[in-house]
Amino acid sequence: MKNKNSQKKPFFASFLEKQLKDPETVKGGDTGIITSILKDSVTKPALDTVTSPKDDMMHTLKYPSDGDDDSPTVPLD
Repeated sequence: MKNKNSQKKPFFASFLEKQLKDPETVKGGDTGIITSILKDSVTKPALDTVTSPKDDMMHTLKYPSDGDDDSPTVPLD
């Protein structure tokens, strides 16, 4: 059983308080680099080749025990 009257602070609370005492020692990222939306390959929709609407139509999340696995499928052309 833990002592509820303990005076010990959690590690991250003391860590953050030490950073506030010495703001000059906190280092961040480089301010010279600004990414453009046009150069950002993560959010560019033309580079999203993981899935396509054609492949999404054939994908299902249902359980095999639903009983409708034997229904005829129409191929997408």
